[in-house]
Formats: sequence, C-alpha cells, structure tokens
Amino acid sequence: MKTTKEVIYLLDRLKEAGFEGYIVGGCVRDYLMGITPHDYDITTNALPEDIKRIFPRTFDTGIQHGTVTVVHNCVNYEITTYRIDGAYKDNRHPDEVIFTDDITKDLSRRDFTINAIAYSPEKGYCDPFGGREDIKKGIIRGVREPNRRFREDALRMLRGLRFSARLGFEIEEKTYEAIKNNAELIKNVSMERIALEFLRLITSEHCEKILPIRETGLFEYCLPEISYILKQRGEEIAGLLKKADKSEDIALCIILACEDNPEKILKKLKLSNSLINSTLSLTEHYSFKIDGSKYALRKLLSEMGREGLLKLLNIKQAKGEPNISEAEAFIKAEEPIIIKDLNINGRDLTALGFKGPEIGKAINRLLDFVFLNPENNKKDILLKEAEKWRL
Repeated sequence: MKTTKEVIYLLDRLKEAGFEGYIVGGCVRDYLMGITPHDYDITTNALPEDIKRIFPRTFDTGIQHGTVTVVHNCVNYEITTYRIDGAYKDNRHPDEVIFTDDITKDLSRRDFTINAIAYSPEKGYCDPFGGREDIKKGIIRGVREPNRRFREDALRMLRGLRFSARLGFEIEEKTYEAIKNNAELIKNVSMERIALEFLRLITSEHCEKILPIRETGLFEYCLPEISYILKQRGEEIAGLLKKADKSEDIALCIILACEDNPEKILKKLKLSNSLINSTLSLTEHYSFKIDGSKYALRKLLSEMGREGLLKLLNIKQAKGEPNISEAEAFIKAEEPIIIKDLNINGRDLTALGFKGPEIGKAINRLLDFVFLNPENNKKDILLKEAEKWRL
C-alpha cells in the first residue's frame, strides 16, 4: 500500500521508540478501492503519554479514548492507542476504555469489516475479519456480531446505510437484519449526528439505495416525516436524486418539495440557517414552469440569485422538463437585477409626490418594469413611468 512520506515518518518514529504502528480504517479501505485517501489515522500500542513523549508537537484530542493529535509539517495526524471498549450503556459512547497491546482486539471493536483493516509497511495488512474480501464482493458486514456492534453505538446503523449509498455496496443479510432489529436504538443518537449522516447519504453517488434503506425502519424512529415521504414517493425521489447534482439543498428539495411545511422538518434536523433558506427557496419554486420567458427568468434570477436558480434548473432537468438548457444559457449570460440596481430611489419618488407605503409599491412596480426590458433602467424612463401612476 502506498502512503505519504509524512505517514512513513510517523510510523518510523514509533518503531524507533520500540512500538508498533499501523494506518487504519477509512484510509486503508479507500486505498483498496482505488480512492486516494484524504487523511490518515494511525493506531499503535504506544500509550498516549508515550506518543506525547515521542513527538515534539502534540495536543490532546480524545485523550480519555487514547487519541493524541500529532502535528507534523503543519498537518494534524490522529494517533490512537490500541483499545478495548467497555460497556455502552447509552448506545453511543463506551463507559470506559481499556488499552491493549493487541491490534486484533482493537480492530474487533470497529463497526464494519471494511473499516477494520490495518496496514503496516513492515508487516503488511492486518485483516482478521475479512474486510478485503468484503471490499471485493461489495459487502457491508458488521464485525463479528452486528447486533452487538449496533447496541454499542446506534449511529453505526445509519453509517452502514450511508456507506452502502456512498460505495454502492450491498448490506450483508445478517447485518441488514441487525439494523432492523435494533432500529429503535437510533432514538438515543443526537439529531445533529443523524442529520449529518442523512445528508451524506442523500448526496452519495448511489443515493438510489435509499429505497432498500427505507425498509429497515430506521427512519421511522429518527426521521418519521422522512420515512412517510419515502413510503409515498420513494421511487420518484430515488430517480431524481440519482439524476440531479449531489448538493445538499437540491437533495432536500427533491425529498421535501411536496410537503406543506418543509421548514418544520428542516428545523427539526437542526440544519444551518443558510441550508434551510436555500432549500426553502428551491421548494417554493419547485413547481414553477420554465417556459422560456425572459421576463419570468429575470424575476426568478432576482429572487433566487444565479446559484439558486441554476440549482432549480438542475432539479427541473432531472425531472425531464423542457426549455431547461435554453434557460440555463440565458441565466449564465444575464446579470441579476435587484432593487439597488434601479437608477431611481425613494427620494426621487418622494419628489414626484409618492408617500409612505406608496414608495415601496412603486419601487417594486418599477423593478418589474425593468424585468420586462433591462434597457428601461434609465432614470428619465423610470421617472416618466412612475409619473403615469400619479395621474
């Protein structure tokens, strides 16, 4: 397995100090799948105090769980001591962590076999649970006893579904049944963590796997509104998610577009205000018919901005609606017109005799007037138009 010279340096320093060191988890899985790893996690039989002694620049990340962050060449690397987890009374976090010097025991506590592979340049792969074979077969399989893995940490069930959608893998039968059997435990996980995994799932390359995922019943306990939507419109949603761009607000709009109160669901997910607002802007215009009218497109462009409108057109293209490519070309060439772009202001209208609320109404009418023909955005033309309304 190829890795970076920085990672090799860290492993060599551990070896020089008399300890083992492996890269582990997602970086190994991704490499075996032909995906360039973005970061590397290292596991070792060195204790946290040993790690801090070996490396000059460190800070405590999850010291109670044996994790120390080492800073090398301005990059952070997490190095974690081999460990065995104690009981998980809250179905999320171990009550205690016991350090061990056995890499196999450390790998045995991990969620899925594809994530329970370690690699050492000196010793090669350590793969006691068949993760490499499962990668070849395209299988998501729980390590040893999936029921136990999910009772330890209920979020693992949603992670398994997300891995299935991201990698295009099938969930092994025993693991799938364990998700169904333990689905109710997801109620013990915070909504923030659930929302994060859900967003990753619906923007994954194989997001169509949301269909078999809905049959696990997991969403019924953590996202019942989404569960109901998928039962009603699952096939339609899966098809659109597959065709549309993999953007969080686009995916959320596709799922929530037919709901009476999408804002309520979005707020329940505890999403950022910017994501909520961009999604609501798309849902509000989801049924808007694109007919090629430059007036209508200018108006939408002013309301939604270029990025928002292009996302709306992407959704409509996924739906197979006509006139989308022409509208997209027009939007990319057109500058949005907003109130501050008008070559007339409230003082000008006051001078004409407009008062109070009349001024705001007049500004909006003039903006609409300019949408019809941007060349009308000249002060003398706008004043003449406004004067007509005062007669």
